[in-house]
Amino acid sequence: STAELRLARNTEIAGPRDFQSSSWLAALPSIGISYLGSDESDGTDETEISLNLPLKSPFGRQQDHSLQTLAESLASVEQNRRRLYVSGLIREALWLARTEQTRLQFANRKIELLEQLVERQQTLFEARSASRYSMLVAQQELARARLAKNDQQQSLAQWRQRYRQLTGMGSLPAAIEEPALSGDNPWHSHPELKLLELAWEQQRARIQASSAKAAPWNLSLRAVNLDNPQLEENQYGLALEVPLSVFDTGAESSRNEWQQGAREFAQQRDELQLALDGRWQQLTRESGYLAQRQALLDDAQAIGKQLIGESQSLLSQNEIGSEIWIRRLLESLDTEAEAAINTVLIGQNRAMRRQAAGVPL
Repeated sequence: STAELRLARNTEIAGPRDFQSSSWLAALPSIGISYLGSDESDGTDETEISLNLPLKSPFGRQQDHSLQTLAESLASVEQNRRRLYVSGLIREALWLARTEQTRLQFANRKIELLEQLVERQQTLFEARSASRYSMLVAQQELARARLAKNDQQQSLAQWRQRYRQLTGMGSLPAAIEEPALSGDNPWHSHPELKLLELAWEQQRARIQASSAKAAPWNLSLRAVNLDNPQLEENQYGLALEVPLSVFDTGAESSRNEWQQGAREFAQQRDELQLALDGRWQQLTRESGYLAQRQALLDDAQAIGKQLIGESQSLLSQNEIGSEIWIRRLLESLDTEAEAAINTVLIGQNRAMRRQAAGVPL
């Protein structure tokens, strides 16, 4: 989507494009030059040139491999986190737009019904078969319905524009329903939690890579020239300096850094797990509430339709006033609209539960 491409560009700009690490060298090579001149006439002058190569130890290369693997895993999980973030924005725009579409649909039905009622009451008033009061009640309800429709059109246009900004697509999709998740705590695989765990593994690997056990091996390539009046000689060789890592000489600062990192990781993990579980439990409770509410609204809707039929009969017999009949008619339509909107909210809750579990679109 457009938002994902923008996030990807931002990540690329922030990334170390030109940074490369050597798989063998622990630091920059160095060249050493020394000259020792004799103060004796028949003494020997010594000239030495050395190339010093700080090589990574096997343990150091092992930590480099671990850090590289962790970096790749972090990049993959970070991509999933960005996808989840964009999915949350898209889900919000889609379902709020669907809610406004449903409200607008019933607003149009209410306006159409009220226009018919106004015309009917106008005709009855002109024929002196009804009072002007009933006509004014219908006209007032029509004005309110048109005002509500105007607000809903504005809100729908905003969410459509939001969806267009996020996806680059001009029209909203017709099918946005998502399947329900199974399991009690599917948030255990949430990208935020994975990122936190991988970041702690990366920090541990960095501490290991900077420990004394990962000290480099120093390889020196040497060339020596010995010069005296009787003989000039060139000598070539190498020297290898290997730290004895069998001795435990870890710095106290590394141990403190490890302990502090472990405490911070445990605290952040607990806080994140509580937040993820709290959000999941909240949406689960909301799901049960919406299901119960839908059943009650369906019952109320069925009773409302019966009331419309009864009130229509009573109106024809002049047993109830026109205002009461209009109110009953509008209440029935409002209950039908509320049931339809609640159905949309159930689908939205299902999508938000997938969002809370860390499942992107």
